[in-house]
Amino acid sequence: MAGMETDAPAPAEVGAAEAANLLAGDIATGDVPAGDIQAGDMQAGAGEAPAAKARNARSGFVHELALVLGFYYLYQTIRSLADHVGASNRAHANAVRVVNWERSLNVLHEQAIQQAFLGARWFIKGVNIYYGTLHFLVTAGLLIWLYLKRHDGYRRMRDWLGASTALALIGYWAFPLAPPRLYACNRSIPVAGPDGYTIGKCFVDTLAKVGGLWSYESPVATAVANQYAAMPSLHFGWSVWCGVVMYQFAAHRSVRILGVLYPLVTLFAIVVTANHYFLDAVGGVLIVVLAKYLLIRRTRHRSTSDAPAGPAAAQ
Repeated sequence: MAGMETDAPAPAEVGAAEAANLLAGDIATGDVPAGDIQAGDMQAGAGEAPAAKARNARSGFVHELALVLGFYYLYQTIRSLADHVGASNRAHANAVRVVNWERSLNVLHEQAIQQAFLGARWFIKGVNIYYGTLHFLVTAGLLIWLYLKRHDGYRRMRDWLGASTALALIGYWAFPLAPPRLYACNRSIPVAGPDGYTIGKCFVDTLAKVGGLWSYESPVATAVANQYAAMPSLHFGWSVWCGVVMYQFAAHRSVRILGVLYPLVTLFAIVVTANHYFLDAVGGVLIVVLAKYLLIRRTRHRSTSDAPAGPAAAQ
């Protein structure tokens, strides 16, 4: 400004309100004549804060995107490595255990549910597409929505999703499990399927027989997929997380209702496509609940550590 001399000029990142206060103080003390302050100077100061805020928002989004993508790449790498030597035998043995557990609990109804819908090929194909796409699109979309529209809750929900995913990796290594579509439940009794009767299978691999947008036999799926990563069901675990996000943060009642329905539809999809047992879904719920519990414990521990030790600390 013309005729304005100060020992410490305000930095560019000073907000419009702070700049106005500084200038008002200088005018009051006579350091800056009021006539020397031009309207353009005030407008320039006011424009700096939004520009800096926009730059920070862009860099923050890029940082979060890199963090999430890096974590997901690490997850996929570790998940694929869980299909190590010997995992196949353990996975099929564990499938027998799960079937026996479900039979003892009287919840072994996956085959009956699948058989009821196999005749509607168009419907099964739609469920295959649902299973293979929305699992990623809805979860990623809600993460972005949280960051842009509900930023106060973003980090808390991001950490919850990440912790749940990390716990799932432990399950894949500790308890490899062949999904129902790979389970050979009989050797002589024909089982009805979309292509007629087959022997040696209780379940139909709907993606292989009916089709969808991709296949387990594709080069990409072969490279990154672990067919024995069924327990816990991260499809269902992530859908529960998505449901909580929609129910807790959405303003519209219809979206909150969708938050309740989405995990239920996902449960149906993972069963009718023979990719998971009901107990896999229970495992998905358990990792989500356990992850939430561990994060709450961490927060309480940090709060206790940051709290003053006693009256002497306040003096």
